[in-house]
Formats: sequence, structure tokens, C-alpha cells
Amino acid sequence: MANQVVIFELGQEEYGMPIEIVREITRLGDIRPIPKAPEYVKGLINLRGSAIPLIDLHVRFGVANKKNAANIAESVVDDFALITEVDGFLVGFAVDQVKEVRIFEDVAPPPPLVTAPFIGGIVNLPDRIIMILIPNKILEQTELQGISQLI
Repeated sequence: MANQVVIFELGQEEYGMPIEIVREITRLGDIRPIPKAPEYVKGLINLRGSAIPLIDLHVRFGVANKKNAANIAESVVDDFALITEVDGFLVGFAVDQVKEVRIFEDVAPPPPLVTAPFIGGIVNLPDRIIMILIPNKILEQTELQGISQLI
């Protein structure tokens, strides 16, 4: 069965998210911080009049930000948000760069050593490995409910 996936960079790694979950890809602009929000909540973004919580996947996954890791000037790396629907809530996931949309025929299950519940599969290409995410498992239900109350 074919899987159409949005591939994006986060730090030095590439991840994929099923395209049927992604509602929109947008370049990040103004982010409004939320006082006393969890560290992984970067803030709120305004998307056509709707306040969308933005989750910093660098913090959530413990991945170094590409800008910080390479000491690259802020303007060189683009920041994007994948606007997704997770359990009925619109949530933005901050990523470094969106690379492509691609169809994969063979997505292998993650190896037993990969215990992160949000890694749903691995695509092993000749020149790179892409980890396929399960958006509904990036945040726990209680976290989603807490984020929805921030808005």
C-alpha cells in the first residue's frame, strides 16, 4: 500500500508526516508566546483569524535546532509549520524546512530499539533514512486538552 508523505527537516534528521493529516504548510511569521505554557509549546500563530498552537518539535523530540547546531545565521534556514488536525484540534508543528511530498511503497515498521510511540515507520532510501511520524501520538491526550484550553 502506498503512503503519501510530507518530508521535512528537523535538525539534521528527516521525518515524514502522512499527507492526509496535513491541512496546510505555512512559513512561520509572528509567534505569540503563551505565559506558563509547556516548554514544547512555542506559542500561538494566527492563521486566517484562527489562533493555532505551535508545537516545537525540536523541544518535543530533544533534537538540536539546525540553526543552533550549525551556527547558521537566522535568515539562512527557513522555518515552517505543518498545520495538522490531531484528534479534532488544529495544531501546528514547527519544522526547519519542508523538502518534498513523496509516495513510498515500502514503509518498514520501526526496529524494536525505537521505543518512541510517535515513530510509525522507517523508510530506508539509498542516501538517507526518513522516520514516519504518527501525529496523534506526538502529544498525549491530556497534553492536547491542555493546549486546547490555552486558546
